[in-house]
Amino acid sequence: MSTQAMERQEDRSPDVARAAQRLGRPLARVSLLLKRLCDIALALVMLVALLPLLIVVVGLLAFAGDGWFEKRMRLGRNGRSVVLTRFRELPGGAFGRALERIGARELPVLLAVLRGRVSFVGPRALPPGTGSGYTGPRRLMAPGLTGPAQRGGDGGSPDSLDDAYVANWSLWGDARLLFSRPKVAHHKVSKSSS
Repeated sequence: MSTQAMERQEDRSPDVARAAQRLGRPLARVSLLLKRLCDIALALVMLVALLPLLIVVVGLLAFAGDGWFEKRMRLGRNGRSVVLTRFRELPGGAFGRALERIGARELPVLLAVLRGRVSFVGPRALPPGTGSGYTGPRRLMAPGLTGPAQRGGDGGSPDSLDDAYVANWSLWGDARLLFSRPKVAHHKVSKSSS
């Protein structure tokens, strides 16, 4: 099924229509505006606070001279393409790897948050061609850097978690997702000797 056919089919979906109606209510629209303002404020604070780290990363990449960025295409609101940029692999041996472990490569994503292409909290940012990014209520909101599927939500597939997030969206739910600890799957380890 083509992307356009999926979009036409989902435009008639009762789940999408209900979620769109709920998000279109005046109180929800004010809450969505507050969500956007919080995204802008948090991104600006993070950029200012992380400016020294940004300068170190740019310095490392300037000395390497092999280009600075990697671009990844993802699906945004209503299935539109969004380009997410991050720094390329950092040189510098152990120091570069340590910077990567703390997420220094992802600093340019904060610019995408400022531009409104992505949010701090939202449905997953899927690569194009996955199909599920074009369907369901998830398509009504900008993708997030974190969300219920990334945080280890209870039960269901990642797609159903994303759709439920949008269908039941609230500012309080975003705050809980943003500041809660991720759930980690615990695996039983057998105590048998080898």
